[in-house]
Amino acid sequence: MIWGEKQRETIMAPYDHTIDWLEGTPRSGKTTAGIARFARHLIRSRDTNHLVTAYSAEQAYRLIMDGDGFGLIPTFKGCSRVSHDDEGAHLLITMPDGTIRKVYWKGGGKADSHKSITGMSLGSVYFCEINLLHMNM
Repeated sequence: MIWGEKQRETIMAPYDHTIDWLEGTPRSGKTTAGIARFARHLIRSRDTNHLVTAYSAEQAYRLIMDGDGFGLIPTFKGCSRVSHDDEGAHLLITMPDGTIRKVYWKGGGKADSHKSITGMSLGSVYFCEINLLHMNM
């Protein structure tokens, strides 16, 4: 992958703030750079459970987990597998130090979408196309 200067800045920015907000024109590399940044975050995180949400679970999977071949699944190929537990479908990643990360993907476009994450303890959340999500999510 050849990154532009803005994408490199996004990916390598320090984690000294609470929210990353990426906006810009279509096909400007926001999502791909955001996925790479989130992957870096997962490696650094001490938390096990994380969430990716978009309007639907299918969209979250397509945009972030698969990411047209640049998503979290290809990024962590060889040290991860798609799995399922009581909380739902997730990418189970084994880090080099043996710790586990679970990245769940859920839909957030409906008024009751938040019910699928109620009670979950999450280290981070990746909101994709946040303007399409229901406010309850």
